[in-house]
Amino acid sequence: MPQRSAFGVYAALTSQIASLAALVAFEELRGQDLALQIAAFGGDPKAPGAEAVVGDVTVFAVLVMALVVTTVFAAAAYLSWLASAAGVRRLTATAAWLVPPVNLVGPVLLADQAWRERANGSRARWLVLLTAWWVAGLTTIWLLADSHASHTNLTGVGVRELTAAGVTALLCAATVWEVSSPRTLRLPRQVIAALSPSSK
Repeated sequence: MPQRSAFGVYAALTSQIASLAALVAFEELRGQDLALQIAAFGGDPKAPGAEAVVGDVTVFAVLVMALVVTTVFAAAAYLSWLASAAGVRRLTATAAWLVPPVNLVGPVLLADQAWRERANGSRARWLVLLTAWWVAGLTTIWLLADSHASHTNLTGVGVRELTAAGVTALLCAATVWEVSSPRTLRLPRQVIAALSPSSK
């Protein structure tokens, strides 16, 4: 059920942003200095003084692995939800995200299909939310690419990228909620009349 799998998406997005926040905190505290130290050693773990940074390097590696795992978890949870909500196969949902240039519009179209399948709220509000999420996501990707090309720390990820990713995750969760949240059941007028005490 889309509503049930939606909770998996919320949990996955939360864990992803938490792991990203931990990595950014490490970058802010140690990233630039550690990058300079590693560069001074030439990346050689046997170089004199290299043992002094082994602990920090290990922490960094664990944080990166945690981010990778939670990102894969978030992607899997979202694709599972999307396929169920939109009524398509998981392979179709995955292709919509991974195959260029389809992935520029495919995910948005599938999310909109999921909304049209289940929701009965304001169309205009939904389109604003959907557009905001997608623009935020593309902005986050651009910021990550830009920071990676010009970074002075270990990964280039900083508060700016964390903020953009957090906003994207929040908007993504909002689109999932908009599609999956329970809706008030609207009974036909004939049924309401039949159940009314005055009709008995």
